[in-house]
Amino acid sequence: MPMNAFQTSLSGASPLNLKDISEADARRIMSEEHKALGYRPPPGSLASQAQAAIARHESHRADEHALTLDQEQIRQAALADAERIKQQRGNGEGNGGTTNAGSAASAVDLNAVGEAEARKLMSDEHKALGYRPPPGSLAAEAQAAAAKHPDASGGIDNTILAKAALEDATHIAPGNGSTTNLDVNNVGQAEARKLMSEEHRALGYRPPTGSLAAAAQAAAAKHPDASAGVDQATLAHAALEDAEKIAAERDSDVDDLSQDPVTKEIASSLVSQEHKALGHLPESGSIPATAQSLADKNEQDGGERTLGEAGACM
Repeated sequence: MPMNAFQTSLSGASPLNLKDISEADARRIMSEEHKALGYRPPPGSLASQAQAAIARHESHRADEHALTLDQEQIRQAALADAERIKQQRGNGEGNGGTTNAGSAASAVDLNAVGEAEARKLMSDEHKALGYRPPPGSLAAEAQAAAAKHPDASGGIDNTILAKAALEDATHIAPGNGSTTNLDVNNVGQAEARKLMSEEHRALGYRPPTGSLAAAAQAAAAKHPDASAGVDQATLAHAALEDAEKIAAERDSDVDDLSQDPVTKEIASSLVSQEHKALGHLPESGSIPATAQSLADKNEQDGGERTLGEAGACM
């Protein structure tokens, strides 16, 4: 059940009024829930809602309070919410019926982040928000952590870092915009560039024909000086949503074929799709390249090798 951003009641914990929460208390909630989970609390958690309340300036009276909540109350509420998240993940639940276990933000271990990775997070989250990430954001926490171990490295790919920053930015931003709030037909050149940049970053390759970014570019070409009147964070969120949809569709296409003997036609189709998406031929070791190899072998000896047997399904 979704939690109210203003007042949250958790089993075994007293209700927390997030509307008037102070910045200090929001940081305490994030710290306690992070410790309880063992990773950064995901979107929808109590900690992330408290952070969003601060970022959206819902707590306009927060500066009048040195401590608005009892520390034990904060700890109990954070523990209860952490337990709720663990149970949801154990049951395969989450936002929209899916788990957040695979979110990029949860892959960022702040205990292992170094200066270079922190700079990358700060840069990408700043771009997504259109302003410097506030205290409690992933980028701000990464910078604070990296100051303790500047030469460390979590070994996280830049694409994952970029997606983590984008996920965090879209949760912090007012309104948490989505593609349903974006009229692509009215976007101008500047908004189309923003969508293309963010979706490219989230996918790790140029958004293909049919993507939100590609549609926005086509529309903007007709009226480059137009504007849909949408803030940058909403554009970033819309780009992330569309990128996730495209990635899921590609994964589904491969999964559907995973138990079928690989033929030349299947391999050719996968190579073509990857070529269009990446702008170059698939690299050695990629699923399309593996499909080509399996198809050649099947044709040579009449075998029925599958992508699933080769461990190449998503």
